[in-house]
Amino acid sequence: SILKLFMREEEGFHDELSGKERKSSDDSNDQFMMFDFAVDEGLLQKEGRNYNFAHDQIQHAAYSLIPEDERGRLHKHIGKLILIYVSDDEVDDVLFLAVDQLNRGAAFIEEEEKKMDLAML
Repeated sequence: SILKLFMREEEGFHDELSGKERKSSDDSNDQFMMFDFAVDEGLLQKEGRNYNFAHDQIQHAAYSLIPEDERGRLHKHIGKLILIYVSDDEVDDVLFLAVDQLNRGAAFIEEEEKKMDLAML
């Protein structure tokens, strides 16, 4: 589910990433139609270029739907997406978020070189 991408505990979702993903496939466009539906239904709010859960309890409820054994992989995936899709101008703004997400998923980073890269961030 696309909402899994937005289950971060502290941060909302940035439109810059969604715009770049929207170009990648028709499937992502369908997912973002669901994302827009969540905004229309009041589950998420759009503030400028950012999307946030409308209430902390909605965010916690959504996060609790993800099985605990999948959360680490999801955090790793989110961290990688942030680093891949963020523009050079925004790296400083989201670096701590990306590192936090990667740290939460560190148990699922299998390559030693990638572990060293994370440690260097």
